[in-house]
Amino acid sequence: MKSLKSVFIFTLLALFMLQFSSLAAAADKVKYIPLREELLEPAGAAVVWDQQSQSAWFQLRSGTVGKVTVGSGMYQLGTSTGYFPATVKLVDHIIHIPKDKQFMKAINLENAVANVLDSAHQRPAKLITVTADMETEAVEQEGDAADDPAIWVHPADPGQSLIIGANKKADPGGIEVYDLEGARLGSYGVGKMNNVDVRYNFPFGNGTIDIAASTNRTSNSINIFAIDPGTGSLADITGDHLTANMEKVYGFSLYHSKRSGKFYGFITGKEGEIEQWELYDNGNGKINGRLVREIKLGSVCEGIVSDDEYGTFYVGEENVAIWKFDAEPDGGLLPQARIDVVDGIRLHADIEGLAIYYGTDGEGYLIASSQGSDRYVIYDRQSGQYVTTFMIVDGAVDGTSETDGLDVISFGLGDHYPNGIFIAQDDSNTDAEGNQQYQNFKIVSWDAIANGADAPLLIAPQDPRQLIER
Repeated sequence: MKSLKSVFIFTLLALFMLQFSSLAAAADKVKYIPLREELLEPAGAAVVWDQQSQSAWFQLRSGTVGKVTVGSGMYQLGTSTGYFPATVKLVDHIIHIPKDKQFMKAINLENAVANVLDSAHQRPAKLITVTADMETEAVEQEGDAADDPAIWVHPADPGQSLIIGANKKADPGGIEVYDLEGARLGSYGVGKMNNVDVRYNFPFGNGTIDIAASTNRTSNSINIFAIDPGTGSLADITGDHLTANMEKVYGFSLYHSKRSGKFYGFITGKEGEIEQWELYDNGNGKINGRLVREIKLGSVCEGIVSDDEYGTFYVGEENVAIWKFDAEPDGGLLPQARIDVVDGIRLHADIEGLAIYYGTDGEGYLIASSQGSDRYVIYDRQSGQYVTTFMIVDGAVDGTSETDGLDVISFGLGDHYPNGIFIAQDDSNTDAEGNQQYQNFKIVSWDAIANGADAPLLIAPQDPRQLIER
């Protein structure tokens, strides 16, 4: 009897092993493809990585949201659930899914719907040209040094406002400060600074201060400066806990939440990382930070800008698209909208600097540097619709090319710029004789841009210290 029982158990084990071997062999025959590179990126989808759940969330252009998880064979697409013939894998930090006809068919169908939606509101690219009014002194280092500018408005005399520029080359490099005539007023050698931004009325000590902050590629962190309105000088008030989680910091934007009153810094990275840091007075004359959110897109991101009034931020995935996200720390991982895509029509890779033109009553524009075409693309701030494109061409001052960072202000900056300015980094700066110079920033009156468009753009000065929640 025992012998018969042993034979029975052995037979069951043999059958189980045979079935397991068959399943393993079938799994080995499954063809895997990289999800983002082969399916989602060509479809213009946004892809974000959730480290905690080991899941890739994606949003197709049609608005449909999907998810796949490493180690699982199940996928979600909209309200539907499906199953791959094998589990999802992570190979060299890239998500690979089993090739599945049903999943691919569903993605292609959603893409077809998105194409119809796109064609319904797509507007052809237009082009206007303007010339620069002024230019800053060249940076003090050769090569790719100047990057991103920010405009600080003087509280009492707007004509004394400043241009604060980031310099990626150290010694002295760091942060450079210019007046509206382009003269250098100061240089702060604090490291290789990449992107810089400005905010007003930061709670500090017994009052408030204006701050400039920047990503520092030398220390892989955020540097924060207090702006002295009397002298225009900067004081480094960088505190603790401001070192990024990502391997290499890149782009940067400040955000002042009108909902909570809190201040944040957004950092972007070359692997698609986005980190949101809350900034606060540490009580000892410095500003500390705490990490409150992490998002990961599928590829390199640099340009980023926050819209304080609407509580959103925009990020340029350089070779893919401009995405719009909720700027609050509980705003989730997926974008609210895709503004435009790199298609060689309006946007040419790389998407670089981004800026918000704050108009009155919540109106205004999002402006993006289309680096590959030496152009600047304008979108309606409320609808996200394309408006127009402009170039800065040679005039009394040379034009711009391959712009990295940019900024814009609608508020009047004295008699010469009663309706604000647009400022852009120039990759290939030349003098009046055409001789190559070190890089610098070009200044254009907003009037020239607004009045040069086929349909004149807004001229609606808005005090950046008086923004409200919308």
